Amino acid sequence: MQGSDQNTSVIQGLGSKLWQAPALLLCLASFFWALNPIVGRAAKDMLSPVTLAFWRWVVALVFVIPFAWRHARADWPVIAGAWRFLGLLGAFGVGLFSFLVYQSLQFTTATNNLLLQSTMPVMTLLMPVVLFRERVRPIFLACALLSIAGVVWIMTAGQPNDLRWDALNSGDLLSVSAVFLYSAYATFLRRAPAMHHLSLLVVLFGVGIATLCGPYSLHLLRSGLTVPSPAAVCSLLYVGIFPSLVSYALFNRAVALIGSGRAGLYMNLPSVFGLLMAVPLLGERFEPYHLIGAFMVVGSILLSRQVRT
Repeated sequence: MQGSDQNTSVIQGLGSKLWQAPALLLCLASFFWALNPIVGRAAKDMLSPVTLAFWRWVVALVFVIPFAWRHARADWPVIAGAWRFLGLLGAFGVGLFSFLVYQSLQFTTATNNLLLQSTMPVMTLLMPVVLFRERVRPIFLACALLSIAGVVWIMTAGQPNDLRWDALNSGDLLSVSAVFLYSAYATFLRRAPAMHHLSLLVVLFGVGIATLCGPYSLHLLRSGLTVPSPAAVCSLLYVGIFPSLVSYALFNRAVALIGSGRAGLYMNLPSVFGLLMAVPLLGERFEPYHLIGAFMVVGSILLSRQVRT
């Protein structure tokens, strides 16, 4: 009995240390996020984008409610007082964001999606400048320009001179749009009212589901209800638990500890983890233009770190 108490105490101590370690929180969140586009790409013929997005948040909400219910009840006055802000945060940063990610994977590779996601650190740093008129240094402008150049290089397959709106891959455009939405989410998250982190997750997941209810209902009217395969169920469980519930909880906690700007610098990690897995798991090719574009984006991240130090 004594040994059991000691083990419980050790586990609680490790959990407490993890909850106070933003770098580790962000690394774990990034690893789970890295598998999200890989699973989404693998499941694209089994589940529609809106189905994957809708059930992702339903699964996440079902798993979090037993732990969050009492906190959400206690925080209800705060939630009710900030319903407009939280509604917009959940609609764009949860519902629409996830739909755009899965929709993009219908038209582009997980490799492209992951590389374009690596622009999130610079975009997250740029958002406060645009939205809150924070001061910007010349080196920061160089970061943004270099990052944009990397995006253009990847989206044009290394042929920037051929850049035309009608020639761009629609999946890549959707990926960039998703990155923009999540960067805005991360920026505004620091202005969320004080409440328990589980209460915040319940609200955001609930709003995300409500946002997708209409599009999902239309999809069911057109396509009808089908019984998912075991592989599809496993895909839904993964995206609902790990990149949704677990990663959002870890990321939100890290933002509370170190702020959105510093947390955003870690958002290149999903690309690194994901690229290491996309090639062997999906058989995708890593082309030379991917490497050049990735160097541009990584260079912008390294420069942006100097802005904060």
